[in-house]
Amino acid sequence: MLSYAAPYIDPSLFWQAAFFGLVHPVLLLLNAMFLVYWVIQVKLRLIFNLGMLVLGIPSFNKIVTFGAETLPEREGKLKVVSFNAKVFGIYDDANYFNEFLKEITEKNPDILCLQEFYNLDVNGSTAIKEIKKHAGMPYHYVRTLKRKTGKSRFGIIVFSKYKIIDYGDLDFGENTVNLCLYADIMHNSKTFRVYNLHLQSLKLARTDYALLKKIGEDSENTIQVSKNIFDRLKTAFIKRGEQAIMVKENMKNCGKPIILCGDFNDTPQSFAYSTLSQDLKDCFIESGNGIGGTYTGPIPTMRIDYILHDTSMVSYNYLASKNFNSDHKMIEAIIDIK
Repeated sequence: MLSYAAPYIDPSLFWQAAFFGLVHPVLLLLNAMFLVYWVIQVKLRLIFNLGMLVLGIPSFNKIVTFGAETLPEREGKLKVVSFNAKVFGIYDDANYFNEFLKEITEKNPDILCLQEFYNLDVNGSTAIKEIKKHAGMPYHYVRTLKRKTGKSRFGIIVFSKYKIIDYGDLDFGENTVNLCLYADIMHNSKTFRVYNLHLQSLKLARTDYALLKKIGEDSENTIQVSKNIFDRLKTAFIKRGEQAIMVKENMKNCGKPIILCGDFNDTPQSFAYSTLSQDLKDCFIESGNGIGGTYTGPIPTMRIDYILHDTSMVSYNYLASKNFNSDHKMIEAIIDIK
């Protein structure tokens, strides 16, 4: 019940509900398993599990969807690609930029939104110049971290084949590496706004990952890592809620049709997703097939990356594909600007 309520409860008021929203797919699976067990045991307790599963039907469609047709790409429609690039693997000594560039060139998107972007030096040039040159997208707007000394190369960016006539960003504050930008783009005499955002990360340090591997070895390590992770979860849930509200307020006042891309760092059963997706359509729900997982880390079925769009638009051919050396899959969809 708490997992079903999580999208409607502001984590700043009761963050524990957000945790149950995070483990919502696990709770659905457990209820299904108990339903089978009580059926075998011929126990009336199956009514409770069946009731919980029936209540969860609307949320189930956010996790798994089937039956969408793949339609031919048609002229006048926009191909939108979004990807958390994880700084192209350079911090893991696994630079995959050239492989990424080849993939993007083949996909030939009209709009490309990247999170955890890094403008690295490559091929005697820079990542921005190479993407614009090879993918045929002459326009871009980048928002990097604001630092007191020097200029950061890390941030988020939107590339476009069509002219960007206005742009801006939302300030999430100094104590975060998470960002949001927007770009107003003109296409076929119509102007729409693209948002690219990266909501609050969990910010686990390497020591946290090392402790995770030791869970179960002894009670002291288990208690330490559990407390640390729950503290970080609480902070992240609350900050994501605040950031989502800030972005939604800007969206309400922009006065243009919207395409929203980004890494929400949260599942569809979350307050952040519920807030941001209000009055928008989800490309995965509209035209996805199968399990919608975009995160390839420890819980690979989680969907935390999204392409949403105005209800006046139509989308099709949603796809979650390669992840290269990132812990996120690249997602894409065709969007018809009505």
